[in-house]
Amino acid sequence: MDISQLKKEAALKACQMVEGGMTLGVGTGSTVAYFIEGLGKRSKEEGMEVRCVPTSIRCAQALKKSGLEVCDIDRVGRIDLTVDGADAVDPNLDGLKGLGGALLWEKIVAENSDRYVWIVDQSKLVDRLKGKVCLEVVKFGFEKLLEELEECGLNPSLRKGENGPVLTDSSNYLIDLDLGEIEDPAFLATDLKQRTGVIEQGMFLGMADEVIAATEGGIKILK
Repeated sequence: MDISQLKKEAALKACQMVEGGMTLGVGTGSTVAYFIEGLGKRSKEEGMEVRCVPTSIRCAQALKKSGLEVCDIDRVGRIDLTVDGADAVDPNLDGLKGLGGALLWEKIVAENSDRYVWIVDQSKLVDRLKGKVCLEVVKFGFEKLLEELEECGLNPSLRKGENGPVLTDSSNYLIDLDLGEIEDPAFLATDLKQRTGVIEQGMFLGMADEVIAATEGGIKILK
C-alpha cells in the first residue's frame, strides 16, 4: 500500500469524528488535504453544516473550494475539534510540525481547541523525536539569530524558495534546525521559545489528544 493511500485512510477515519454544527480547526498539509476532500463530500451528501477555522491561507482556499464555511478564529468561541497532520510522532504523542510552514497558526488553533487530533501515515511514527525542528522568526536581525543558533551547535538554515527566503502567512521567515535525535524535547522547546526573535517553535509537546495512524496493518488509534 502506498503512502498516499495510507494518508487518505487516516483522513477519512477522522472525517467520521465530525458532527453537524461543530466548529472545526483544520490543519495544513498533504494528509489534511484528504480530510478536507472527505469533509466537503460529507457536507454535500448529508447536508452537514460545520464551521472551519483554517491554519493557513492555502487551507482556507481548499476549504472554500470544497464548499465549506471558513471562519476567522477571532469570530468563534472554543473550537470543538481540530484535525491536523504531523511530521513525526513519538509514543508519548509529542510531535514535530512545521515542514509545511504553518506552525504558528497551527499552534494557535490547537491551543484553542477542546480536542486536538493528528492524522498520519505509519512513516511518521518514531521511537524518539528526531529530524528538523522549525522556527518561525521575525525578519529583523534574523542573520544574528542564525549566528547565535550556529554557535549553539543547532545547525540552523534559513528556508529558501525559488525567489528567496520562504515567507509564512504572517510574513515571517522560517529557520530549520537539523538536530537528528532530540535528547530533551521539553528543555529544547523552552530554550528556543525564549530566544529573542523566535516567534514560535515546531515542537508540539503534550498537545495532541489522539493520533489516527494508518498502517499497512490497518488503522491504529493512539491516545
